[in-house]
Amino acid sequence: MTTALNNTYKSETPTIEISPDFLDLILKPYRNHAKYLHEAEITHFLEKLEPNSTSSLITARGKFSIPESCYIDDTGHFNAVEFNICFNQLAYVMFGKCLQKGIFQRLIPIWESKIKLDYDIFLKQQLSSMLIVKIEGKFLKQLDSDGFYGEISIDKVISSNDAHFAYTTVSFSDEDGVKCKGSVVLAFNPIHE
Repeated sequence: MTTALNNTYKSETPTIEISPDFLDLILKPYRNHAKYLHEAEITHFLEKLEPNSTSSLITARGKFSIPESCYIDDTGHFNAVEFNICFNQLAYVMFGKCLQKGIFQRLIPIWESKIKLDYDIFLKQQLSSMLIVKIEGKFLKQLDSDGFYGEISIDKVISSNDAHFAYTTVSFSDEDGVKCKGSVVLAFNPIHE
């Protein structure tokens, strides 16, 4: 990871670097010209749930670049479609790495849901099992889309018999600070064979 990415967030837990090979694996469903995420890391995670904790459960950061929009002529600014694509890419990578490392499994007791948190199932059903339930974004200033950072924090997870719902906050910033922020509710709802 670059120095700029590491110095912007202090963590009580060791940073988990995400290798280029892992990034390529998780972003495989995307067309090459639509792969905006170039580097990522898990910057914070709780080892276990603590009652009344105000800390986020997990935080990931990524470095992005959008040299050319994958769907439209250059608008001159970061927009809602790119917000969604960038969020999806970092969220997929974060969930994949946290499942691979067993972080979600430690934070979500198995008795709270019949849905098993499994890395192999995630890899097979990545696109079909991860669903955006709600998305909100607020654009504060124009973002330099040639090089910028994104950060996602999972603030809480609610489990049901059918799915796990992750309540997240997200921000995108460039060298001049945060330019866009929002919240997204994700559902992880795999089909067990």
